[in-house]
Amino acid sequence: MHENDLLENKAFREKLVAKVEVLEKVKKLLLIPGTEKATVGQVAGYFEVGEEAIKAVVQRNRIELEEDGLYSKSGRETKEFLESCNLQPSNFRGGFETDGMRFSNRGNLLFPRRAILRIGMLLRDSEIAKEVRTQLLNIEEKTTIEIKTADITEEETLALSVGMAYASGDPDAILMATTKMMDYKNRHIKKLEQSNKALANGILEWEDRSRINFAVRKLSIYAHVGYGKVWNELYSQLKNKYHMNLQGRGKQPWIQHVKEDEWKCVIKAFSALCEYYETDVNEMFNDLKIEV
Repeated sequence: MHENDLLENKAFREKLVAKVEVLEKVKKLLLIPGTEKATVGQVAGYFEVGEEAIKAVVQRNRIELEEDGLYSKSGRETKEFLESCNLQPSNFRGGFETDGMRFSNRGNLLFPRRAILRIGMLLRDSEIAKEVRTQLLNIEEKTTIEIKTADITEEETLALSVGMAYASGDPDAILMATTKMMDYKNRHIKKLEQSNKALANGILEWEDRSRINFAVRKLSIYAHVGYGKVWNELYSQLKNKYHMNLQGRGKQPWIQHVKEDEWKCVIKAFSALCEYYETDVNEMFNDLKIEV
């Protein structure tokens, strides 16, 4: 995963938006006293940019941020909210203020921590936002390593169980231990077999070939791999394994040059990619009929 993935891909942001502890790790976050909300000014101050930069991000990503709890209050609602938090706003022309924070009589945006973190994943020209993204990527990388380490530990434990079973000389124990080890080693193969069965049942027929674009995009998200890279790997497999040089058949998109009798090769190559990235093909294709 790279910084641009967070900037450009909502699915990656959804995966990490709960990691609000990153904000305090990067820099002290100031909120409205007695609340878990921040003003536009406070968010701008945190990221060391102008308020207009924050408003621009909100305008472009309003729905996404509202899912994180961003909301707008009228001037009256804002004042009532502040008073309920034991703050005493005082009026000035066009608005009111309290504890050094200014609010408009027309309306005010209030940001919870999740929305502030989301801003950090969307704001391009801020060194603080870049550091927030770096910290998030570090967390994701650490989690991935821990998962891989857990896999290694499980295999070692199973191998030890096999050794102990042979040492005991108990045929039933040996059979049970070796069966568990084989099941573990074959877990990815079973996943691929299930996927091929699903494909064989008609999830992606020749008539649906245009849907491969959606499937590639979905694999890119699930596997944390660049969209273009997935296409390149797919074309490479088709060329090397099935002698299908689609790039040599005409202009892009090259997938349009697949012939009907070659479509099964595309499915096999894509299934192999899913297997490589330890991603279930069913996850790629199950919802195509309703999502595309």
